[in-house]
Amino acid sequence: MKKITLLFTILFSISLTSQELYWYDVILEVEAEDTVEFEKTVDEFYSSVDFPEDVTMTFSRIPLKGKGYEETHILSFVSPSSESLANLRSSLSGKKWENYLEVVRPFVDGVRASAGNAMMVYNPEEFHGIGQVWAFKIKSKDIPAFAGAFGKLMETFDFPGFVGLAPVTHGISDGENILIYGTYENLNSAFTFGPKNDAEANAFTEFFNVTGDISEFTQSWTRVKINDYN
Repeated sequence: MKKITLLFTILFSISLTSQELYWYDVILEVEAEDTVEFEKTVDEFYSSVDFPEDVTMTFSRIPLKGKGYEETHILSFVSPSSESLANLRSSLSGKKWENYLEVVRPFVDGVRASAGNAMMVYNPEEFHGIGQVWAFKIKSKDIPAFAGAFGKLMETFDFPGFVGLAPVTHGISDGENILIYGTYENLNSAFTFGPKNDAEANAFTEFFNVTGDISEFTQSWTRVKINDYN
């Protein structure tokens, strides 16, 4: 009972200090020779979509990734409203949608999707065009401790853009159930990411001390925006 009470206390404190965002990612693998036509087709279709006012979509390449990560592009749908996000997904149907799939499908060698909600969000107004994901495997019982350590880190660390902690609730791959996602204004900001002073370095050390035994860092990859919609 004490553990349950602690969990709700932590989650409640998080909700008081953060903005919740719901997200749905479609991640695709496209051969290099098909990239230009694929990007043109996707851009033309989503430029014609009537998005709900509170839903945005970002279409990006994935140029920086580790060995074995084959996907090349990502479509990221985000909204503070789960209902609006669900309504958009439901609206992608009918003849126009089928025609789009018929054109784009030959370019795609592989596709997967995942979804979740960012339960901790910082600097939401600084959602820049370069974004980096850090993926972790964490047992459910250890997520509150991990989230608490992340919140403690963010009290000191001045991240250069948007950053959020997001549980993956649908489409988990290889047990990766927690993502940290941050954005950068430009490549220089991405290249120079990290602690800038002793206080920030100590904050990172404390974060790793708390999370090192309860989480497994699995991979990181970086997207670069092609276009935003809505």
